[in-house]
Amino acid sequence: MNNTYFFRLMAAILIGLLMLSTTFAQRIQGHVTDATTGTDLPGVSILVQGSTTGAITDANGLYILTLEPGNYTLRISFVGYATQTQPVQLSAGATTTVDVRLVESLASLNEVVVIGSRSTQVRTSTQTVAPVDVIQSRDLVATGQIDLTQQLNFVAPSFNSSRQSVSDGTDHIDPATLRGLGPDQVLVLLSGKRRHNQALINLNGTIGRGSVGTDLNAIPSSAIERVEVLRDGASSQYGSDAIAGVINLRLKEQPGTTINAQLGQQYKGDGQVAQVGINHGFKLGEKGFLSLTGEFRHRGATNRVGDYTGPVYVNWNAGQQTGETTADYVARRQRLYQQDQTLISQNQFSLQNNLQVGQARVENAGFFLNARVPIKNTNASVYATGGLNYRRGLAGGFYRYPYQTTQVITALYPNGFLPNIQSSINDQSLLVGVNGENNGWRWDISNVYGGNSFRFDVTNSNNASLSYLGPTNNPTNFYAGTLSFYQNTADISAAKEFGKQLGLTSFNVAAGLTYRNDQYRIKPGEAASYLNFSPQSGQSGGAQVFPGYQPTNAVNAHRHVYGAYLDVESDLTEQLLVEVAGRYENYSDFGGNLAGKLAARYRFSEAFSLRGSVSNGFRAPSLHQRYFSAISTVFVSTGTGLEPRQTGTFRNDSPIAQAFGVPSLGAEQSTNFSVGITSRPLSNVSLTVDAYQINIQNRIIYSNQFARGTASAGLIVATILNNAAQTDVNSAQFFANAVNTQTQGLDIVIATNPRLSTGTLDVTLAANFNQTKLVGDIKRPANIPTDATFGNFLFNRQDSARLTLAQPRNKIQLTFNYRLRKFGAVLRLSRFGSVEAYDPANPALDECQSPKLVTDLNASYRIRKNLSLTVGANNLLDVYPDPLRVIDAPTPERYGSAALDNSSFGRFVYNRSATQFGFNGGYYFANLSAAF
Repeated sequence: MNNTYFFRLMAAILIGLLMLSTTFAQRIQGHVTDATTGTDLPGVSILVQGSTTGAITDANGLYILTLEPGNYTLRISFVGYATQTQPVQLSAGATTTVDVRLVESLASLNEVVVIGSRSTQVRTSTQTVAPVDVIQSRDLVATGQIDLTQQLNFVAPSFNSSRQSVSDGTDHIDPATLRGLGPDQVLVLLSGKRRHNQALINLNGTIGRGSVGTDLNAIPSSAIERVEVLRDGASSQYGSDAIAGVINLRLKEQPGTTINAQLGQQYKGDGQVAQVGINHGFKLGEKGFLSLTGEFRHRGATNRVGDYTGPVYVNWNAGQQTGETTADYVARRQRLYQQDQTLISQNQFSLQNNLQVGQARVENAGFFLNARVPIKNTNASVYATGGLNYRRGLAGGFYRYPYQTTQVITALYPNGFLPNIQSSINDQSLLVGVNGENNGWRWDISNVYGGNSFRFDVTNSNNASLSYLGPTNNPTNFYAGTLSFYQNTADISAAKEFGKQLGLTSFNVAAGLTYRNDQYRIKPGEAASYLNFSPQSGQSGGAQVFPGYQPTNAVNAHRHVYGAYLDVESDLTEQLLVEVAGRYENYSDFGGNLAGKLAARYRFSEAFSLRGSVSNGFRAPSLHQRYFSAISTVFVSTGTGLEPRQTGTFRNDSPIAQAFGVPSLGAEQSTNFSVGITSRPLSNVSLTVDAYQINIQNRIIYSNQFARGTASAGLIVATILNNAAQTDVNSAQFFANAVNTQTQGLDIVIATNPRLSTGTLDVTLAANFNQTKLVGDIKRPANIPTDATFGNFLFNRQDSARLTLAQPRNKIQLTFNYRLRKFGAVLRLSRFGSVEAYDPANPALDECQSPKLVTDLNASYRIRKNLSLTVGANNLLDVYPDPLRVIDAPTPERYGSAALDNSSFGRFVYNRSATQFGFNGGYYFANLSAAF
């Protein structure tokens, strides 16, 4: 065969193949865009109904389907948009173009829900047996916030989170709650898998005191496609912690590139914000994908401190001496006060800004990936999710004034100093799994490993007991130790739909096994951060603001958790949907627990349904609560000021806790009841109303201080501490199952999109009303005397208010979202209910902040096809909480307990223990977003 013949033969074969493709190859192609803005929509699913054939639009919103001749119906769906169906007739050798313009769906009530069900039935949040909020990424961005906790705080009324101030590590991780319960009573899932907890345990006087939550801000919001919030007890479905509900974070999957950048600052000129997030998605074959996200966030510090009126160089606020007359005492105070004022003037000491009361400075960098790769020639896929996050923060403590000679080396800091806590928080996770379908069985095998570490460094401080070294040799920076928590969870599950075999619309059975290993570690700091090098001098040892963890605090604790669950969901009739679930878990450190749930929804008509559930749940004590211990300086309110005390937190299994009669920690037990309605009274109006009651027994609390004293109770404490060789410790604290609570509430969501002659408008009214109260007696440890004064230190009136009154008892949000061609605007009105904070002993010092209305407004303009600019203001009207009351501040003329002051000599203008929305004031920003 010569070359000429060969080339002729190849040309003939090629022409023949082209003719065959022209004759027999047909395709459907098209372009999918937003009906309102005309922008391309990447990642839209185009499925041929009745088959597994489909496609996903590329970065330009384009798709291609190759099919045999025939009649087809295409189903076009995309998160946040109304699903469309399109009939298509495809002729032999033809190419048919089907362009689609998708319309945004009615708020979140029409969104398809994944959380709360393992069935394959497609259900929206008005069709589920329990209430679910579906929050899209665009809704998160529209808040103008950059941290996930704050974004959710302004779009989900049942969710609460406020930044804390002067509260050690809690300044760097925002406590987050659901339905007014604790941070550790809501379970967080990432792509449907359990997310690990944070390493930090909240110990200061903040929301969630004594609890361990999940660090939501370790997840870049740029990586999130949507958030699903299940507002119902779900321990039987997802395991421990799901007493208040479940937050499921769904990561982005679609191809294309999105970029979001924001600059902003507070009205006061501080709190500067810079954020940039980039997400890029790749298609891997026809059904696979790889989505990569990188995000950087800078959040500047804010300061809303008041002018200081207390002693600086001379302590004129000392108590009355033995044998001293009142007149002599007042005269001495006045003399010392004048001496102090003279020194303040001579040294030009500023009485402004010597304390930082506001949000901490934080830099945050994160990277996330999300991937799925189909396994060739099978119905299975390998999937993976991984993330790395690093955060560095800086927050101030209480100023140490030069008159406090037991805490200040005056040769080093002649004017005192403001010590800082510097945090380094590392968070990482990796999920790898494989799932598929065989003979109708949907199966999934996965393993997720995650961890969080929190390193404490103290800067601009001193160890007063090292004063003998002189100013040049004294250290001012200290490594104070590291907390870490790691978790490995393995799951295997299977589910199958038996509806057809049973003659039902659906009858889904799901079952699974889980194994989890938890590890909690405390690494001690350097010796200078915790030692007292001259105990006879009377000067305090350890780094001021945060004494380091000691070798006696070091721990490396593990536990194993085994679990099994069964979940059945069925449409027994066209009207009745029923779900039954049960889960057993066994913990190696405290035993087993069985949780169950029964839920149902009855559809009376297309316009009205009734739903309800009853369940029991549990929350296992965290390893942090079982094994944390530390010696720290705690500032205690005495009515005349804040008094520093060396306080020891002792492990639940320690000899000191046992000497007090504290039993081993057990699980918190809950029973949940809910009933609600879902309705579509009009075609463009949706309504859900859900009432709930959550009873929790044996809630774990972090006790107050059992202090040394000269009375009988104080002598008992002194004896216990001395017998344990804790002679430098003034008081003791520990964790205990101590209280029962009942929470009752109501959730309401109304959404509509009224028809306008120009543009589109979505209106959503969402509200949460809740009330938590204590039920029954406080469970005091066996060896604590029953006298009221001493017993109140376990759980006093301040602790009670923090648990029941410190979070808004109602939150109502009304949102208007308007779009007209290239222009868009969002107006959000958020009403935060009242909060209260009680003094530990004196009702005259109780505080109540009245309800406040916060207005957010932003406007956007599409500069180019895929480029938009948004400018806006959060807290547009610069609203602040009610200021603290200063009833009778300490002065040279006032002395003893008669002086009533919650402001700590004017430094605190606003309450920091009970917060509604923070006290930073107004914030304006500009946001640039692009999609390619």
